[in-house]
Amino acid sequence: MLLSCWAWSAVLLFIFRYLRLVVNLISNWTYKPIPIPEKPIYTKKDVTVIIPTIEGEGETLCRTIKTCLATQPFEIIIVTIDASIKRAERTAATFNSSKIRILSVAKANKRSQMCAAIPEVMTKITIFADDDVIWPQTILPWILAPFENDEMGGVGTSQRLMRPRKTTIWSFLGSLYLERRNFDCSACLNIDGGLPCLSGRTVAYRTCILQDEAFTYGFTNETWRNFQLNADDDNFITRWMYSHGWKIAMQYHKACEVQTTLEDSP
Repeated sequence: MLLSCWAWSAVLLFIFRYLRLVVNLISNWTYKPIPIPEKPIYTKKDVTVIIPTIEGEGETLCRTIKTCLATQPFEIIIVTIDASIKRAERTAATFNSSKIRILSVAKANKRSQMCAAIPEVMTKITIFADDDVIWPQTILPWILAPFENDEMGGVGTSQRLMRPRKTTIWSFLGSLYLERRNFDCSACLNIDGGLPCLSGRTVAYRTCILQDEAFTYGFTNETWRNFQLNADDDNFITRWMYSHGWKIAMQYHKACEVQTTLEDSP
């Protein structure tokens, strides 16, 4: 009888596991990104890009800034730490662009860096981007398209690992992680409008949500067992969107796909 119970448990677990996979596969195959409207309400002039960084320099950061500038947003705000502000200013000077502005905070803390820049935003849409991403030049019209819906609060992007010079088991696993994440998020959104998290690697939000005082307080005072949380900024914002009645979307499309890097070792 005991063996029979274990056998039935295994069968039910198997059915659940692969039935879920089949449902997600169908959902992923039938998923369609929100198309670009003929006469969009929002354009690249309505976008400010915020890039938190620590070092303020380097080939990776320069590549990120270059690809962001190529999309012609209204402004790019780079937020670093006080100790790196001179390096960040030198980096910005190499682009000779009036669209780049440099801010700094005392200590390295991504949430604090984001909050330093948010009040400075003058556009209706804010995009957060990590300092190690590569944008396609087609990204802005696609990431802005869902905001035609007044109830849309945040829009995520699909992501792919930038091909490393040398392939390792860690880069392979990282690539699988991103591909599986794209699959899961698009499938879940297509089923019920939910997903685990809008990844902070590149994500767009309505500025009015981020500039709300209640959001700022919650974002900078989140705790776990009396310890203040500084990581998982994207998880907090995703929960905030759901809990405050905003819709979210993910543009799972090649034209809205960013390349990124991951740690290449455990």
